Amino acid sequence: MHQAFADRICRSLANAMREQPFGPDTVVWTVSGHMFAAYTTHGHGLSLRMDAFAAYRLVDQGRATAPPELSGEGWVLLPWETPPEELRIHIEASYLLVRSDGNGTFAEYAPAEGDEAE
Repeated sequence: MHQAFADRICRSLANAMREQPFGPDTVVWTVSGHMFAAYTTHGHGLSLRMDAFAAYRLVDQGRATAPPELSGEGWVLLPWETPPEELRIHIEASYLLVRSDGNGTFAEYAPAEGDEAE
């Protein structure tokens, strides 16, 4: 159920791709070839990419941990017990962070079907 919720939110994001590069038990969500979310079928939560300050804050508050499968600054594991609205907000923030080219602008992106270009 939690995995289906995460998949539904990730699937709704423009150009997000669901992959299983590490085998059938690991799901990875990418945008522009870069991972922004991941989980294992028997895991305890969803791993997300965050800016270092947000990651530190969530871990310090006891709301997230460092994911055992991912090393490097900026990754957190949010437990499946995280309220759905909070999880959605963090998924979308992770997606936007990874989609960003790091200069405050966004990498090339084609709107998803139904998105209006401004």
